[in-house]
Amino acid sequence: MRDGQAGIETAGARAVVVVCQNEAAVRAHFARDPMPFPIAIDRERIVARAFGVYALLGLDSINIARPATFIIDAGGVIRLRFAARTQFQRLPIEAILTGLRAPARPDPTRP
Repeated sequence: MRDGQAGIETAGARAVVVVCQNEAAVRAHFARDPMPFPIAIDRERIVARAFGVYALLGLDSINIARPATFIIDAGGVIRLRFAARTQFQRLPIEAILTGLRAPARPDPTRP
């Protein structure tokens, strides 16, 4: 996502990284490898569960959130959802930028 920061900002969007680890580990990691985006810590995995990316047990993980990308518009509608099948899978930045440029679809549940 670092490579796409300019494109994300040009699209008028903001990125937030949500990490499901303890605070000390997160701070140490990003001190060594800074991110240009805000970092939110979801140690209790509340957000991961709410967005459906929490995995208690998997072939490559235990009690962790799968990597995921969500594009949420200003009205709170999820316009793009990607949840990885493994810990090593990521949504390419080109797909994120395409999702940001896509015209908003009307939400059928909203008046």
